[in-house]
Amino acid sequence: MPQSTCQISGQPAKSRLATARVRFTAYSLLAGDPADFPGVSDRGVRVSTREKKIVYLDYDCVSPRVGSTQEVPLRIRLRFQDRWQSSKGDPALRPDYLTATHSAALAVAKELRCVDDGGLPARAEELPAG
Repeated sequence: MPQSTCQISGQPAKSRLATARVRFTAYSLLAGDPADFPGVSDRGVRVSTREKKIVYLDYDCVSPRVGSTQEVPLRIRLRFQDRWQSSKGDPALRPDYLTATHSAALAVAKELRCVDDGGLPARAEELPAG
């Protein structure tokens, strides 16, 4: 499936513009098995950091709007990437990374009418540790 990307830009800083990207990828158990496909047992809300300045947030969407069911949910993965070279990075900005990623995930879950908002908590601070 194509990946939708949202780019977030801040105020210009000197000669550079601070930017971040949030990328959405949707998976289905019925759509094949690409190498980066989450495993069958990969369910629920998960947060992980695999590289500096990159946060992943995964959740399941059960929604008649997208034709997903409890047995075959739509697995949605968000990838947040801070793209500013002078950024303080994950140690200082992790709460901000999680807030931006959670906000985007929750907005999509609501728009798709995912049951129970895809299991996402109301606040980013309530996300599972990753």
